[in-house]
Amino acid sequence: MISSRDVFAETNPAFYCAVISQFCSAYKQAQLSQRPPAIPLIYLIVPLAISQEMGPTFDGCNKDTGLPQWLSRNPRITLDLAKKVNATLELTTAAVRFGCLARRLRISPDGDLDASTKTLPASVSGGVASPALKRARLLGIWMATMGSPRAVLEALGVSV
Repeated sequence: MISSRDVFAETNPAFYCAVISQFCSAYKQAQLSQRPPAIPLIYLIVPLAISQEMGPTFDGCNKDTGLPQWLSRNPRITLDLAKKVNATLELTTAAVRFGCLARRLRISPDGDLDASTKTLPASVSGGVASPALKRARLLGIWMATMGSPRAVLEALGVSV
């Protein structure tokens, strides 16, 4: 059997928007102040949640695992993360742009990114998209509990 990759589906701004939306919703719910995530954190989601390379690092994790423990179990996550963020920068920006135009995402005056919907259609939330959406939700919860965007970026060894 020949397997192939659908590059157009994997770089679809609507799919990335759905993943980012799940991250934003989980982040906001995990915050005591119910504040949405700062935009710089959004650029970490595509290389961490959607990457097939990172997928196995989430095995055995749940909402209680936390970012520090996940990183200590998988120290290679931080290797070349800045390069991966830069490589996916345009894809993430296109997804945010799409989300704002489709009114699925909203940029606040404070520079936070809020998701306007909490549920996704079954066609988006199932199948091959399901693991990426779950990873985005986990990252949202974990990053929210870190206390600040700066703490997240420092833990991941990324600077803005």
